[in-house]
Amino acid sequence: MDEEGVEEYRNFRPFTRDSLFNIERRIAEEQAAKEAHKLKEAGDSDDSEDEIEEPSHHEPDPKPNSKLEAGRKLPPSLEEGSGRFVGRPIEDLDEYYHNQKTFCVIGRDKTIYRFNATNALFVLSPFNPIRRVALYILVHPLFSVVVMLTIIVNCVFMTMTEGPEEYVEQIFTGIYTFEATTKILARGIILTPFTYLRDPWNWLDFFVISIAYLTMWIKSLGNLSALRTFRVLRALKTVAVIPGLKTIVGALLEAVRRLRDVMILTVFVLSIFALVGMQLYSGGLRQKCVLNWTIELGPNISDIEWLSFVNDSNNWWKVGDDYIVCGNGSGAGGCKENYTCLPDLGDNPNFGYTSFDNFGWALLCAFRLMTQDYWESLYKLVLRAEGSAHAMYFVLVILLGSFYLVNLILAIVAMSYDEQQKQDAADAADEAAERMEEEERREILSQMTKSPSDASFKSDQYNPDKAEDKERVSLTSDQSGGSHLHPNSKKRGSVSLPGSPFAYRRSSRGSQFSWKKKPSGRATDRQPLVYQTLESLPLPFADDSAAVTPSSEDLCNFPFHKNAPNGRRYSFASQTRRHWPDARPPSRRSSFASNVSRNSRTSRYSVHSPLDPLKKESKMDTLFNFTRKGSQRVPDVVVDKPRLDRDNDSVSSLGSECVGEKQKMSPTNTFLCPSPTAANVDIKDVMVLKDLIDHASGHRRSFMSVVSVQPEAVRDKLMNYLCLWNCSPNFKKLQYFVSLFIMDAFVDLFITLCIVVNTGFMALDHWDMNEDLKSVSEFANTLFTGIFAAEAFLKILALSPINYFKDNWNVFDSFIVFLSLMELMLEELPGLSVLRAFRLLRVFKLAKSWPTLNMLIAIVGRTMGALGNLTIVLGIVVFIFAVMGQQLFRDSYQRYINDSDIGGGMPRWNFDDFLHSFMIIFRVLCGEWIESMWGCMRVAGYACVPFFLLTMVIGNLVVLNLFLALLLSSFGAESLQRSEADDEPNKLAEAVDRFKRFGAWVKVKIIVCLKVKLRRKTKRPVIALSPSSSRPELNGKEALADGQTVVGNGKAYELHQTQDTESLSPNKTDAEKGLDLPDGEKLPRRCSVGSMNKDSKSMLGSEASSSSSSLSESEKDIKVEADGEPEINEVDIVYVKEPDDCLCKVCTRKFKCLATIEESKTGQLWWKFRCFMFRVTEHKYFETFIITMILASSSALALEDEYLGERPILKAILMYLDKCFTAIFILEMLVKWVAFGFKTYFTDAWCWLDFIIVSLSIVLLAAESFNLGDLGAIKALRTLRALRPLRAVSRWEGMRVVVNALIKAIPSIFNVLLVCLVFWLIFGIMGVQLFAGRFHKCVDADGTRLNISVVDHRNQCETQNYTWTNSKINFDNVMNAYLALFQVATYKGWTDIMNDAIDSRQPNYQPLYEDNRYMYMYFVLFIIFGSFFTLNLFIGVIIDNFNQQKKKGGSLEMFMTDDQKKYYMAMKRMQSKSPQKSIPKPKLWIAGIIFDVTTNQMFDIGIMVVILLNMITMMIEHEGMTHEIDEALKYINIVFIAIFTLECVLKIIGLRQFYFKIPWNVFDFVVVILSILALSLAGFFENFFVSPTLLRVIRVFRVGRVLRLVKSAKGIRTLLFSLAVSLPALFNIGLLLALVMFIYAIMGMNFFMKAEEEYGLDDAFNFKTFFRSFILLFQMCTSAGWDGVLNGLIARCKPNESCTEYTIATMYLVTYLVISFLVVVNMYIAVILENFSQATEDVQQGLTPDDFDMYYEKWEKYDPDATQYIPLDMLSDFVDFLEEPLQLQKPNHFMLVKLDIPICDGDMCFCRDILDALTKNFLGTTETPDMPTQQEAETEYVVVSSTLKRQKEHYAAKIIQKAYRTFRRKKHGSESDDEENDIDEDCVDNGDAETVVVETTSSHASDTTEQQKTVELHADSDIVA
Repeated sequence: MDEEGVEEYRNFRPFTRDSLFNIERRIAEEQAAKEAHKLKEAGDSDDSEDEIEEPSHHEPDPKPNSKLEAGRKLPPSLEEGSGRFVGRPIEDLDEYYHNQKTFCVIGRDKTIYRFNATNALFVLSPFNPIRRVALYILVHPLFSVVVMLTIIVNCVFMTMTEGPEEYVEQIFTGIYTFEATTKILARGIILTPFTYLRDPWNWLDFFVISIAYLTMWIKSLGNLSALRTFRVLRALKTVAVIPGLKTIVGALLEAVRRLRDVMILTVFVLSIFALVGMQLYSGGLRQKCVLNWTIELGPNISDIEWLSFVNDSNNWWKVGDDYIVCGNGSGAGGCKENYTCLPDLGDNPNFGYTSFDNFGWALLCAFRLMTQDYWESLYKLVLRAEGSAHAMYFVLVILLGSFYLVNLILAIVAMSYDEQQKQDAADAADEAAERMEEEERREILSQMTKSPSDASFKSDQYNPDKAEDKERVSLTSDQSGGSHLHPNSKKRGSVSLPGSPFAYRRSSRGSQFSWKKKPSGRATDRQPLVYQTLESLPLPFADDSAAVTPSSEDLCNFPFHKNAPNGRRYSFASQTRRHWPDARPPSRRSSFASNVSRNSRTSRYSVHSPLDPLKKESKMDTLFNFTRKGSQRVPDVVVDKPRLDRDNDSVSSLGSECVGEKQKMSPTNTFLCPSPTAANVDIKDVMVLKDLIDHASGHRRSFMSVVSVQPEAVRDKLMNYLCLWNCSPNFKKLQYFVSLFIMDAFVDLFITLCIVVNTGFMALDHWDMNEDLKSVSEFANTLFTGIFAAEAFLKILALSPINYFKDNWNVFDSFIVFLSLMELMLEELPGLSVLRAFRLLRVFKLAKSWPTLNMLIAIVGRTMGALGNLTIVLGIVVFIFAVMGQQLFRDSYQRYINDSDIGGGMPRWNFDDFLHSFMIIFRVLCGEWIESMWGCMRVAGYACVPFFLLTMVIGNLVVLNLFLALLLSSFGAESLQRSEADDEPNKLAEAVDRFKRFGAWVKVKIIVCLKVKLRRKTKRPVIALSPSSSRPELNGKEALADGQTVVGNGKAYELHQTQDTESLSPNKTDAEKGLDLPDGEKLPRRCSVGSMNKDSKSMLGSEASSSSSSLSESEKDIKVEADGEPEINEVDIVYVKEPDDCLCKVCTRKFKCLATIEESKTGQLWWKFRCFMFRVTEHKYFETFIITMILASSSALALEDEYLGERPILKAILMYLDKCFTAIFILEMLVKWVAFGFKTYFTDAWCWLDFIIVSLSIVLLAAESFNLGDLGAIKALRTLRALRPLRAVSRWEGMRVVVNALIKAIPSIFNVLLVCLVFWLIFGIMGVQLFAGRFHKCVDADGTRLNISVVDHRNQCETQNYTWTNSKINFDNVMNAYLALFQVATYKGWTDIMNDAIDSRQPNYQPLYEDNRYMYMYFVLFIIFGSFFTLNLFIGVIIDNFNQQKKKGGSLEMFMTDDQKKYYMAMKRMQSKSPQKSIPKPKLWIAGIIFDVTTNQMFDIGIMVVILLNMITMMIEHEGMTHEIDEALKYINIVFIAIFTLECVLKIIGLRQFYFKIPWNVFDFVVVILSILALSLAGFFENFFVSPTLLRVIRVFRVGRVLRLVKSAKGIRTLLFSLAVSLPALFNIGLLLALVMFIYAIMGMNFFMKAEEEYGLDDAFNFKTFFRSFILLFQMCTSAGWDGVLNGLIARCKPNESCTEYTIATMYLVTYLVISFLVVVNMYIAVILENFSQATEDVQQGLTPDDFDMYYEKWEKYDPDATQYIPLDMLSDFVDFLEEPLQLQKPNHFMLVKLDIPICDGDMCFCRDILDALTKNFLGTTETPDMPTQQEAETEYVVVSSTLKRQKEHYAAKIIQKAYRTFRRKKHGSESDDEENDIDEDCVDNGDAETVVVETTSSHASDTTEQQKTVELHADSDIVA
């Protein structure tokens, strides 16, 4: 390669033997340097202490450059010239590896591969031809493509039901072997970095290949083929190259890593619930109802006969396939007549898989409850067996386990996704900026070097001595303190232009650029002009007066640099990041490119620039703009004033335009035209000015436009000719008129209405539609298709195609129109009815004018990008598990067909082929795993459990939560506040606005007419208002003139216009005159105007201040803030001392007689009476009384259950109570009316609620008195009494907060609901098209569906006297479809609906098993879009609302920097703590020993081990243990109780009364007492027949010991801490949920107490009593089992007949589910996510309360008496004794000096001062806000010095000592050495004789007095203590 080539591509140097030799030399040098450094350190430590050593600052270890990592693409700056090195080994590009044996190879796709330079397989050196070939193959892009394709083809073969031939497997194995061999040859195996097995992905390959060969050679290992499915995981590997996928896989892996703590906590919590469940319910689920034996066998039978009878399953009560579980406790499920409930019979329910009989099954049950899968079944079984009181167990598991833990997982996944996304965005920004930079650099350089003579700038004569020439426009970079191109900051060598006689030159004349110094000490002309590496470029000679030197930045950006002193060249990328002037560690963001990306240039020149929207950045602008923020490599440049060439070809020629206009406008702007003078101008100002001038002169062309004039392309010509349509003037006129019509707002409104009506017609489709309706519908469809086609055509005509298709909505419209027309034309062809479904997409056109729909579609669209990637990941996960399931369990499932014991044929959910495997895994993803797992376990045994649990955890809890996280991240507030600029004006709003304006105009005209008429009649004097002083509008549309009245809340204000502000003040005079205010109010009678000033805050709200300040800005902005946030007007009765006026001002003015009545004696009395009533309502007991009444009346409602008829006395009492309550509430309402007046009462939302409920009671009372109580309407009204408890909400602070938040969220929730309905409408109409009338089937008398061989269609069914019936849930019309889809979206009852759909054939034909199996896809798609998306939007909306509420709540922290915030939070936490007095050691000798033992850490660890062992023994317990095990466990339990009792006793002896001050100790004590009680009472209970459940409850307390483990785990404590933080909010939400359930329970009781006990209802779960309704509603608040309840409630309804029960039941359940399941439960999720992210932020950013606890715990050891001080000499030990993060390890002397810790009297350090210093040190903050310190009164806090000052004193003292010694030596030089030594000793030892006093002044915050301090100077001391 020629010299020039090597010069040209400095970055890429071939990897030769010399390179390897150099690396080895560098490694040896580094090793030698390290040795030398060690020796030097050893030597230093022996030096005399006279030298004051400074703490050494270790530079942070260098890190590899993230841009040059293996696997990444080359940075843009290095791409140039990389072409010739593709596939060849080159020296490593990354500086980090310069002393490691590595080299790089660049692939064709510019990917960097890094290899080890040692010998591969010990024989192949990097220069070996075999290894070179392997390298070339490996880096070729085709290699990975082939491997990828092989994997995909292999996956396809795996899915085949019949396995492929053996030779196919061998081919695949061969390809994989070739891949692995190539990699091993190229990389080596494992010993060094970058070898084959150092990459975890390769482990997978290696494992797969090994397994393949094993199975090939050892045939007995046949079943290992399942492990080969892991090959699929390799798809993820190549996938990691796709950018978006990388984010998602990264987030997944990060999430899995972070889930460690949550997993531990989950297992721990579930174990505790499992243990509790075992203690309570072990063996309880085997209770069965047995037929009375006396009926069958008679009363006298032997034991054996009885046993055989009882154990015969034919004698058990069975419903369907299940035996009914029963119980004998109160509230448990009973048996029917002639049946008795007996324990321990037969197997457990669900094939024996559901029980609490041992720890494993109990844990599985707990996990099932946590994931809420079919948990209603377990809930019912347990409650039937044990009684309804046991619902509490489930409440706890669901609230703690399910709601908390599962959402904690969501929170973690969401956070890791968020962080991953931020990181990726930063990377992308870096790369984009770097690429842009690189392109600009090349462009400029090519322009400059193209033609030296043409592209030249002539300069003015320049005289360095002239003042004005000194003041030239300088472009200075922010931080150029010299060159940072090289790591060693030596000066660069001389660089000169070719042929130039000067190496350095003083600002020579012809130069366009010259270097300018910063005010450092360096001379300007000592800077080099160009790099030597540029000499090869065709640059002009340096002495050429027209020379243009490339700009400094171009030079610095050249990707080739000289070698560093060690013979190694520094890569561009590494230089940009490693050597900053400040000693910060290199961060990812500090690359040069990112500096550029962040500078202001983009904002100045962005397309959306406010100054010049069309202005693109020109090349010359770039050339001039060298200011880069933080661009530290670029020296400063002075731009001399160029004399511009007049030559037309010249690059710099600006043409006459510049000479003319611009010179006139801007005589001083050097950038635009030459000028005689120039001043110092800020570069930003210049740029802004330039923009303005460009804008003003209409100069849009870039500087380069003259040069680069290209001929118009043929394609563009054709486009313009065919699509622009602007040739004929007549045609243009036509276009104008058409566009006037079609672009009008009314046309838009008309089209929108057409869409709505069209949707309505499509929704009319239903089964059995009559012919007339059908023909109308078809006509309407044709008509609308015509309308939409005409609209599209006219728009194309008006806009011309080129403009029409620029708008995405138009493309969408035209696509739908095209499909509709196609469907009309091909109507006759069968199977095209699917095209009709596309018409539904028209609904989305509404989004144009419906902002929320638009926003949500935008969110879905935005998510789609990332979602596409997630879908691939999801697809891979589903695929892997499906194939694994198929390969593992396929053979087992054949048993269903072959084995008669299991029998019954293949279940629908199986692993028999890929489609069914896919559906099972998809079902698990939706959260339903338990039933499929039972089916699997019946044939394949316990192998199914880990498979399903793994699928559940990875698929559902991680990947699916990622889906949700993605949605939530799209829901950022940013997405909601879309930039208004982008929005085109909303045509629909404009049309509506026109109607409004027309209406207002009509109204005004009518009012004017009336007023004129009235005035003619009355002829009252009229005050003429000038037009300028017209009444202000409340919404602030008109400006206000000076001295005008502003109205807010009915109070009058006046705007006084002063020079700087307008102030609002109460308008006294007008109010006194009785001005008619728009609110129709006057000032309160006994309210002086002065007092109004006080209330002005509450009158105009907080907006008054902000609006008054903004009024000064401009006249036109004078508006009144009257339409702020719509708030619930909570009655302001608390602040007002007396009631409002009775009558409004208008009344008293119009009717004078009313005013006289007010003034009369009666009026006065009435006023006094009102004041009295007002005081009554204000009394604190008034509200208490009312709340009591509300609760009492609600309780009375709860008693009105089904059994009320059997209790006449109770019924009578309740009736009278009801009347009393009604009377009390009416009285309350009247009192409030009198007290507040109607206006105040009726302007409050809560009062309206009261009023409505009271009115209902009055109507009911009236109806009962007229004996109309049994009318249907009145009964319905009675049900509404259930709303009474709502009145408690406004009176309960916590609940009111939640409800207010909810009410604020209602608009957005309602919007989401509507969008849901629109989404679902599309699927609903599709469902009607696909399944209408196809769910009918023929059943026999038992309701079993007949086989198709018996009955084929409807006629056969009816002739054979069978029943042709319809499924209860079907798609026969859109409403039914909505209900069906709601069941599918909540995954309840969806399997039955799917089965019906899959079996369906043509209408009126008998269904056939899986005849239509591809209909699975309809449901899969619906679940993805209708459930994953739309239902999760609810969470998104609620969380978003939460965040907005928080933002409104602004706080002090808004004004702090991040560092200050962290410090502030730390301080807040610190202040809540103070050192505890450590527990004094007892005086008694033996007690002292016990104290030492119990406070030792080892003792605690020992107890923890015992607790764990105890837990394990509890797990061993199980149902049906042998007597021996039972006895053994009993004794072991006694031993444990003894150990815990001993621990308790020892601690009480050691700690005495202090034992009970520690909460954990109290907990231990309670557990020990209860354990002893349980042990002693066990025998007692056995003798006396006490319920065994009570005994079990006492045993549960043993589990409590396990909770003590929490104390020791920090990560888990964080999680529990976030739970503790959330508890108050969760409690409020829980209350709200309970309130909703209460109301619905009462309503349910009223509606459904007579419902049949079928499907989901039975004798224990029904609406007969309040409590049963309540536990049923609790079950349904997680949406569990609501399909069964619905089926039970509508059991009486006949198919195909209208039925009121159906409507009521559907409305009741759906509204309950929306309120509880979608809204309130999602509020739980929002609170948990919020608090968790808060808690983790605390942990990540600052110090947690735990860290402060640790500090104070350790402090106690050093300060046992809690004096809050420790001696200074203990400080070093103390900070070393602390734990991370506050610890400062020894040696820490200089660190303590640096922290400058104050020293108090007596050389003591104060506790808080040390903690404060350590906190600052940890957070790295120096400027901290002043924190208020709360010093205790008893501690005297007098600061006398600080560690830093002490060190200075010490240093000074040493110097004085040294000087004094020298002086002594000189003085006594003649005396003998012995004497001199004696004197020295005297000086040191005899302090009184030889003390040097150093005067020091000490100033500190709390002690400003100057003090004289005597410092003892010890000759050899190291620190003054």
